[in-house]
Amino acid sequence: MSLCDLCLAQIDRPGHFPPHARLVKQGQVHTATGQHAFAYRCEDCGHAILLTAAHEDAPDRWVLGDEFPGAA
Repeated sequence: MSLCDLCLAQIDRPGHFPPHARLVKQGQVHTATGQHAFAYRCEDCGHAILLTAAHEDAPDRWVLGDEFPGAA
């Protein structure tokens, strides 16, 4: 299934933007860079969206998280 309009609008936004209304928090995962990420699952399209930073000094951003184990 493709991303819903709400998820498309959420991806790549700064972390200070709240999750959209259909995202449900799933827990935490570790990214390939060793950072912690908060995982959310969309109730409409089923995709995982993560709130994470690319590296330790980078600001948090919303990213597509389907490829991260444990984000589901």
